[in-house]
Parts: sequence; C-alpha cells; structure tokens
Amino acid sequence: MKYFIPAWYDKEVWWRNQSVPFYHQRKVSEFDEMISLMHMHHQNKVGFQTLILNYHPDLRTFLHRHDLFEINYWSLFDDIQGFQHQTPKPIDFKELKWPEGTEFVYTPYLVRCITGKNEYSNVYFNQDGYIVWIEVFEHKVRMKRYILDDRGFLSAIRYFDSDGQPDKQEYMTINGDCILTENIKNNEVTVTETYLEMFNASSYARMDLLIQEKLAAYVTKRKDVNTVIIAADERHNTFLSSTLESFKICFSIFKNRNYPMSEMQLSSIKHSDYWLVDLVDSEQMLEKYKMQQDLASKIMRITPFDAQVFPNISSQLYETYIGIWIDGLSDEILQTLLNQMRIYIGQNDDMRIILLSQKEVKDAPTWLKDQIKEINDGRNTIGETEDGIAALLAEEEEYMTVIELEHVPFETDIIEIVSKLRIIIDLNQEPNLFLQISSISACIPQINIRHTDYVKDKVNGLVISDISSVLPALDYFLEHLKNWNYAYAYSIKLVEAFASEKIIERLNHFIEGDL
Repeated sequence: MKYFIPAWYDKEVWWRNQSVPFYHQRKVSEFDEMISLMHMHHQNKVGFQTLILNYHPDLRTFLHRHDLFEINYWSLFDDIQGFQHQTPKPIDFKELKWPEGTEFVYTPYLVRCITGKNEYSNVYFNQDGYIVWIEVFEHKVRMKRYILDDRGFLSAIRYFDSDGQPDKQEYMTINGDCILTENIKNNEVTVTETYLEMFNASSYARMDLLIQEKLAAYVTKRKDVNTVIIAADERHNTFLSSTLESFKICFSIFKNRNYPMSEMQLSSIKHSDYWLVDLVDSEQMLEKYKMQQDLASKIMRITPFDAQVFPNISSQLYETYIGIWIDGLSDEILQTLLNQMRIYIGQNDDMRIILLSQKEVKDAPTWLKDQIKEINDGRNTIGETEDGIAALLAEEEEYMTVIELEHVPFETDIIEIVSKLRIIIDLNQEPNLFLQISSISACIPQINIRHTDYVKDKVNGLVISDISSVLPALDYFLEHLKNWNYAYAYSIKLVEAFASEKIIERLNHFIEGDL
C-alpha cells in the first residue's frame, strides 16, 4: 500500500497552523503534484493513505476544496489531541458564551464582539465561512487567540505578551485539556504532566522532534506500509529518510516547490530509493548529482497532472483567440513577440491575443501595460469622415480589445481560459507543464521552442528554432484547418496516454523496479 506525505506547510515554521482569514488572499496556488497524484489514485479506487504531519485544524475544508474529502488520512496532531474523523461542523459564534450585553458589530472582514469598555473580541472566518479563530483584545492589545478546528472543536489557544507578540500556544484535547505547550519564542515544547505517559519525554527542544517520535511509533504499528511517496521539502526530508528507512522511499521533486534545488536540498534526498520529477531540467540536474555522489537512486520523469478531455469552444467563437504564456520570458523576447503579434492582428481582423501570467496585472511591467493600451487604442481609432460623424461613431461603438493581459493564478483559471483558445504559445526553455497538459485536454495545438513529451512536432504542435518562426507557426494551424484538426485528433490520443490510470501504472512499475 502506498503512503503519501505532502508538504502543505506554513512558509515560516512548517509544523504550525497556516490557516488565515479569507481576506488574506493567497497569491500562490495550493495545488501541487501530491494533490493531483492522490486525486488520481482516489478516482481510480487505488488504495493509499495520506500522513499529515503538521498542525492543520482546517484540513477537512482544505481536502474538500481539492475533491479529496473522502480520502483515507492519518493526522499526527489529531492522534495527539484525540480528535476523530468527523464531518466539518460550522460554529455559530452567537451561540458561544458571551458576557451579558455583548454588542456585535459586523464588518466586511470580521465580526467585532464588544464585551466591555476596553475589551472586545474579533471573529475571523476562512474562505469557506468557518471560524478560523477568535482573538481577544484588552486596551487594544491582542491577548489571546482561540483557534477552532473545522469540526467544531477548540483546537488550540495562542497567548500574546504585553506588546501583542506571540508568546506560547497550548494544544487542546477533545476534552478541553491542554496536552502540549509550545513556547513560540524558543520553540520548546512541554508536555502536560497528566499526559506524560503518551510521550517519551516531558519536553522537546523543538516540535519536529516530537513529530518524529510520533511518526515512528505510528509506522511501526502499521503492517501494510510498503512505499512512501514524499513531497520533497528540505525541512522534513532528512528526518523522514531516517524514520522511514525500512520502507521504499520516493521523493517527489515538483517545480513550484523545489526548483532550482540547492546543494543542501539535494543532500537531503540522497538517502532514498526513488526520485520522481516533473521537469527535464530537474531530471538532468538529479542525474548529474547522482553521478557525482555515486548514488543508486532511480529517477523517473512523469507528469503529475493527468489529461482528460474537456470542452473547447474556440470553433464556436467569431474571434480567434491566441494564448501566450509570458511568465519566464525576458523583456527582450516578450517585446519581440509583441511586435510580431501587432503585425499579425493587423493582418487578421478576427484575431485576439491573450497574454497569460500567474502574476497580478498590477505587477506587470509598465512598458507592457503601455504597449497593450497603445495596440488597443490603435484598433479603436476612427478617422474623420466627410460628413463629420466620427465623434458620434466613436461614442456608439464599443471599445474593441484585441490584446489583453489575463491573471491566471490558479489551475482552474488556466483550464477556464484554455477552453476558448485556438492555439497556445509558450517559448520558455521549460514550458509550463500544467499548461501543456491543459492544452492536450482542450485538444489545441501548442507552439514551443523545446521538445517535450507532450508535443509532437507538426502533429499537435510545432517546435520552432527561434522566435522569428512564430508567425509561420501560427499560420500552419490557423490558416490550414486540416492541420488544426489533425492536432485535435492526436491530442485525444495523448489524453489516453496521459490519463490517470496510465500515470498510476507507470508509477507502480517504476517503484516496483520493472522499469
């Protein structure tokens, strides 16, 4: 049986709660290769268990967001605190025991509960409407934070010093007792005396030492552990390699989390049997490191994202939309590409350009936004007519956008935008993998400058030698319907090749040693 260990961690201290109120908008996608691999296994009814090592009081709502609510998981902190698997249960803050006369003030971001002349509490909610925590203030200084579990339990209490800075955190049991106290300033963890028999020590220098102890105890009891697939993260790689050394360990190296890899990161995964990678560059780097260190680890490059046909409406639209992935391109290349697109849309009235980026539009270079405006304004300029009605025409005619910059921070945004594209261009040395799989799923041709497993030249795309070949490549598919249809048909075959069951099959063969 496979075990998955994800790295859904806080950026600063990996074992601590990373839940935040809904208005702290995430600029980085939660989605990673572990979510995708688990979803594939769950979808195909292949047994596995997920081990959650960090404190994650909103785990159920997190899993639900990614269609993983029904997976089999073991949470280390649930085990410590005595919480059982239950359906999420929202708490009505009004039903809590507030002092008589408490006034509730509603704002767009929180609910303020005024309990006294100089005392009030703020109630914060997550994106799913569940209470994340309740903070208590005295004389405008934060004193306590009650952290609530999405199953309706009080999970922890964080205390703050006289300056409102975090001091310590108490982890609660299902019965409302404090079982662990973590000193936030020096990371020391103390076990409450009545619960000492559950641990090997009364105190720990850091929480991760306690986590190692509990994980080792759990896997020792399990008789079905065979393979452990671990999301590579240098904060846990070393101790997991040691704790799980009797099992087959496969580290998953994922671009958004592990690229590029430092010498320390590479060193932290060397005591493992298998390395799973998603990029050609990562594969080459690991092959080089493997030779230098004389390691026997096996490497396999595989897409962690499965392909599945989804509707493409490009043939139903009057305009032809061309998508261009701009992240990773230098200003010089992007400028050259824009100049070519200006020529192309000038020659083809029905062409529209969508520049795709995971960065917010406001963070785009000023020169890029200026050029986009200039190109659009140029298309909307109306010359004077003999009867002087140009101004009237300008007022009545809608502003035409022929080129736009689209913010696609999450995978769902990419899927949505790709569904209306006729063709996609990605001129990065390492094309965006999720975009490539999405393009296969939408059955649209791709233009790249690097050969990959996902584009066959002159079939479902073109691999060009340099940027000057972009316009002929566009004509190859957009001016010749036969070529576009052939790319469509071949993409459907690729969907079968990169379907979830095929990926699982390859992964199983790799770890079992058949490849």
